[in-house]
Amino acid sequence: MELQQLRLFLAAAESESFTRGAERAFVSQPALSASISKLEAEMDVKLFTRNKRNVVLTPAGRKLLKRAKLIVGECSKAKEELKRHNRQSMLRLGVINTLPITLIARLIEQYRRENPGVTLYVIDASSPEIERMEREDHIDLALTLLPANGQGKSSANRRFVYSQELFTERYMLAMTPDHHLSQSAVIRFTDLGDEPFITRSHCEHRRIVLGILKTLDIRLNNAYITNQDDRALTLVKAGIGVAIVPECYASADIVTRPLQDMPDLRSIGFEWGQGDSLDEVTRFVEFAATARWR
Repeated sequence: MELQQLRLFLAAAESESFTRGAERAFVSQPALSASISKLEAEMDVKLFTRNKRNVVLTPAGRKLLKRAKLIVGECSKAKEELKRHNRQSMLRLGVINTLPITLIARLIEQYRRENPGVTLYVIDASSPEIERMEREDHIDLALTLLPANGQGKSSANRRFVYSQELFTERYMLAMTPDHHLSQSAVIRFTDLGDEPFITRSHCEHRRIVLGILKTLDIRLNNAYITNQDDRALTLVKAGIGVAIVPECYASADIVTRPLQDMPDLRSIGFEWGQGDSLDEVTRFVEFAATARWR
């Protein structure tokens, strides 16, 4: 007895016709008839009473009908579960591109080492790009900038309804250790008027910075504009200028100092929603929460 024989038997039994059963099962009528005849020969019973108008199940056929429904149904469930398992074996993570790659690399390496059965697919993107990928179901979760002060993001049709904060941090002024402002405990925006400035054009809080500068009537001396943090930090280390960067970019090669007129903190964490990969997403979030982020 084969699974395909049971499927063809069900098609004929439920439609009460070999012709309609064949159409339903997408096979020819002779093929369906031959399959059922073979099944009857194997079981040494008659499953159908045949007449000109239709076919009717015999008592043996009615017994088989109950079992066949269970068997075919369980096989379909098993197939769907395996499909979901395959989907869950890949986790698609969107990462905001204003996080140090050293932090991300360490997280990926540790997770892959401890979870060899999961393929981790990571995409770098800006905050608006991450929201777009979320809406279009291109990622399962995002490591990104969380809304400040409980305010939701403005994008419509959001899929990600859960979030977990990992850390908060300030924006700092970065400079070389020998820079004349490096000894200041706190730096004011008015101290920056004559300083060569490296502008991070992709900074999520750039509008806030521009608003502060406008209020204070300060025009920065832009020496370089870039949308890549590694370039901005390299320029700072080379003494080309100073830059406003997230606190997590602190390193032995640069000095960072808080800005008096910029109290806003940025919150970094995960956002995710319901989906086939929810269990794997939850495990990843729990794993990441144990990592050293500062």
